[in-house]
Amino acid sequence: MARGKRIWHFATKADYEPVLMDVSEQMRLKFVVYEERLQPTDFRVYGSPLEAPEFGVSSQPDWIQGIQFLVLPETAPLHFEYWPNRQVQEKYGFFGQQGNDQSVVFHPSSFYHGEKGEGLLWGEINTISEHPDSLAIFDAFKKSIRKHFERIDVCYVGVEAAKYLDAGGRLTQDLRAPCERDIQRA
Repeated sequence: MARGKRIWHFATKADYEPVLMDVSEQMRLKFVVYEERLQPTDFRVYGSPLEAPEFGVSSQPDWIQGIQFLVLPETAPLHFEYWPNRQVQEKYGFFGQQGNDQSVVFHPSSFYHGEKGEGLLWGEINTISEHPDSLAIFDAFKKSIRKHFERIDVCYVGVEAAKYLDAGGRLTQDLRAPCERDIQRA
């Protein structure tokens, strides 16, 4: 496993559409929802992450709580992992990148609206693998994001997300943090 590669970004569902189109023209992928389960048989797998009902919406004011996907070639096998040293009767597991080295992790940006405020939470695409498939998927996403998004501060920002920012919306990692820590134009 490598040190890792990642690209932080802000995007709306509409911002993701051209990126996902670019990537799908280069390779056939499957998007497995990253969530704990008792058995490896009931996981949600999509041909496009846009099909997931909760795509682009967060139930929590911080970015880490949103939906995440393990993205890998359509024909790649899935290896289920149980949580090691879990202190519960049942052994929960997941499809993670450690056991699926052909993959990348896609954590899309999402909107939160609730008691902690309103804003667009950042997303990321990352890989810790040096497998050629993983690097190809990561590079395809990275190239398309750089093509369709603009660089603002330390992140890439989609067209609709930039309009939201310019209209006074918050682009942030955590809505509970002070506004000074939000992404801002220079």
